[in-house]
Amino acid sequence: MLLLAGTSATSHTCPPPGEAEGRCIELTADRTLEVFEVQLSPGQPTTFDFDSDVQADGLTLENRERFKVAPGKRLITLVPSEMMRGEKPSTLTVCFADDAAPSCARFRLVIHPAVAERQVEIFRHKRPVNSVQAELKKTREEIVRLHAEIERLRAERDRPDGLTGLFASGMVDGKGIPSQSITKRITERESNTLIPVRVTTLRAPGRVAIGLSLENPEGAKPWTPQGAKLVGSKGEVLDATFWPAEPIPSGEQHRVWIEVMVPDVQTQGPFILKIWELDGQRTFVIGNVTFPALPVGSGL
Repeated sequence: MLLLAGTSATSHTCPPPGEAEGRCIELTADRTLEVFEVQLSPGQPTTFDFDSDVQADGLTLENRERFKVAPGKRLITLVPSEMMRGEKPSTLTVCFADDAAPSCARFRLVIHPAVAERQVEIFRHKRPVNSVQAELKKTREEIVRLHAEIERLRAERDRPDGLTGLFASGMVDGKGIPSQSITKRITERESNTLIPVRVTTLRAPGRVAIGLSLENPEGAKPWTPQGAKLVGSKGEVLDATFWPAEPIPSGEQHRVWIEVMVPDVQTQGPFILKIWELDGQRTFVIGNVTFPALPVGSGL
């Protein structure tokens, strides 16, 4: 009984090609915009067999008056009339009765003069809506970060490299770039798997940077940075870029640079710096991160 219960809770999957008696389609939350093509033929029934309850009275079908429709809780049968012969494909949209994702499925009904797919099985891999929303939020944040990085690269594209570029951009004047060591001031989380050997912060007009010498303890798995951000005392979040995106092997110490564009003067801190690794399982977090002030007249 336990074995049967465990099997029933598992999502159905389509059999390998050639082993299914009819057509088989799998629906996932990341393919909500996909339209699946199904072949019908005038006078021949095609049955859509869903593994989740559908809103039988809520389906939408183009040219519905030219179909015989038998809607059910999990079975929907369509029979095109002769009037559909030679017509353009119609779209069928079926929505599910629960609140999980994917919420609907769309099919492009192609009319063939003689051959129809008699049965189409639809297996739905459900996900809670809040899970999908959290993933979309994370994706949007990543898109915003990438747009900011693109704009930064565009702004720097036409500038010369080296010292000339630094002076031309206004980031450096005769007084240089203010920097400070905050290694002894930072706070660390007990869950950190990296050791901050040296932490330096720098400031230039319009941006700040953090230089970290990070040690990955002997015996630990390699640690590869994937993303970083600064969090202010009021919860404000500043997206950060980092370099290099290279793994820190076990027992070795690497230098990692974090850079943040700052659109205003609210960057004295203290801030919390968060860096997460490639697979998202481990994070490195330090607090009490502050930045030096710019000389008077240097801009932000």
